[in-house]
Amino acid sequence: MGPSDTLPTLSRSCVIGQCGLVWVEGPDAATFLQGLVTCNVSDLADGDGRLALLLDAKGHITAQLQIVRDGPRCFSLITDPAAAPRLAVDLDRFHFSEDLEILGPEISVCVTISDEIDTAALGISAPGWIPGTRDVIVDDGAEAAANWGCEPTSRDVLEVLRVTAGVARVGVDTGPKTLVQEVLLEGRVVDFSKGCYLGQETVARAQHRGQVNRTLRGLIAERPLPIGAEVRHEDQLVGTISSAAVHPTLGAIGMGILRRETPDGATVVVGPDAISATVNGFPLR
Repeated sequence: MGPSDTLPTLSRSCVIGQCGLVWVEGPDAATFLQGLVTCNVSDLADGDGRLALLLDAKGHITAQLQIVRDGPRCFSLITDPAAAPRLAVDLDRFHFSEDLEILGPEISVCVTISDEIDTAALGISAPGWIPGTRDVIVDDGAEAAANWGCEPTSRDVLEVLRVTAGVARVGVDTGPKTLVQEVLLEGRVVDFSKGCYLGQETVARAQHRGQVNRTLRGLIAERPLPIGAEVRHEDQLVGTISSAAVHPTLGAIGMGILRRETPDGATVVVGPDAISATVNGFPLR
């Protein structure tokens, strides 16, 4: 997945918002996280970050997070504010005899910027979930934006970017039984060469099998798509709309997990108002 000619960018803009923070600190912090999350934690250099998922024992997605190594024994975990309390509880649930502390959650200011902007020596920062972005934890969002020469803009811009790129948001585009491959995240968050982690068998099996029955798909529609609306193809229910936005050139766009047999280019009907839309892969173009 990568940017297309129609994908808007933040450029010299930024979006000021909030995030949830949880910290894992102690001699066993790296080993503990390595055995839980989908990315490789052990080879992170100080100050570097990666995208990751936390799964349950059956491989269903329970949380998405960014993991930043603050030092040899310290990690910052960044997630949505509403998801941070559960993340802290889940981590504590798997903490037995390891020599570590789980701290938080805490709500902080997070600024999403273009990854072309130099954020060196600015504290905690991690690759953004949206391609071409970076999330930076700051004390004062407006002050940080001014220092970077960025103009704060609406969070609606991020939603357009997210839907265009096809980046699932856990709890919005996923349910309690959603698998990694169903939301097309395996290439960005899973290290298939690392050792065991929670839910690994299911992820590996789906990857080896080469397909899942449903996948996240994009739609370009004749008018705005209502969240939660049913998507039908040839009179068959194939999924629902989980996210929607209005693109500056493509117009009404949306996405949802649809049945695998629904082909790209297919015309579908959305919702009780029978909105016509075309199924697309990502990035939308």
